Amino acid sequence: MRAFIAIELPLDIKNALVKIQDKLKTTLPKISWVKPANLHLSLKFLGEISLKQLKETQQIIAEIIKTSSPFEIKLETLGVFPNCRAARIIWIGTNQPPRQLKQLVDQLETKLLKIGLPEEQHPFRAHITLSRIKNPLIPSDLERGLDKVKNDCSDANLKFNTRGITLFQSVLGPGGPTYSILKEAAF
Repeated sequence: MRAFIAIELPLDIKNALVKIQDKLKTTLPKISWVKPANLHLSLKFLGEISLKQLKETQQIIAEIIKTSSPFEIKLETLGVFPNCRAARIIWIGTNQPPRQLKQLVDQLETKLLKIGLPEEQHPFRAHITLSRIKNPLIPSDLERGLDKVKNDCSDANLKFNTRGITLFQSVLGPGGPTYSILKEAAF
């Protein structure tokens, strides 16, 4: 089963992100946009896991959540991965992730490594994927499109309090991925 761990977003934040997506669509029309229901802040992509690893992951989440508490996240930065010349993802995120978020990610990495799930190869970047880019874009067009929306991101005051973490199953289909909740753990 394909799975990942994430922080779910409040409805008002999802609605604000949809407005940002809509503005980006006017200048970047040939991109695959993440459906509103699928917007989330990823903590750890697990990939294909066994049923044994699923149970162990659920136990790890239960352990970690006992020592965690709610914290605030502010979305203020719009960017692309890996860069404008080879853009694959447009995201919105935070410049300075809260200490609690970094601790949460570090605990997940350490504990999931012990059950055979590989360590993340890139440093953690607190972000929400807004779109996936399948065909190359002209870098100057992408930069212009992003510049038109950057002020909207900072002006929108996109802050929210986390409620917990969620383990999702991801099923790939012709219309994009479908996510279903496997475990919710509240702070």
